[in-house]
Amino acid sequence: MFEVRRVDDGELCGHVREFADSWQALTVFGGVLAQFATRSEAETCVLDCGLSSLAEHWLYSNGGEWQVVCIQEASPQSVRIALDYYSMPGVATATLTRDEASERLRLST
Repeated sequence: MFEVRRVDDGELCGHVREFADSWQALTVFGGVLAQFATRSEAETCVLDCGLSSLAEHWLYSNGGEWQVVCIQEASPQSVRIALDYYSMPGVATATLTRDEASERLRLST
């Protein structure tokens, strides 16, 4: 897995990784954004939408149905999500490790 940082300020925007015969664009916490034929295309996706995707709705599965959630906090090690359509005071939350997030979170399309 390779970090992708903005040239201007060095901000971590996400990661890319080789996957089978392609490349995946990943968020900071390892959520899959998209898959591409080349590393360059994946890096462009991360720079264009890696950080902004954190403001989007995601889908979370806790072993059953998928539900809409919001990202509250993301780091390379973990992600905290609000277990509701909106992130408001009092909403239940969950914190997932990077490995858990890669299996249980998907960008809502």
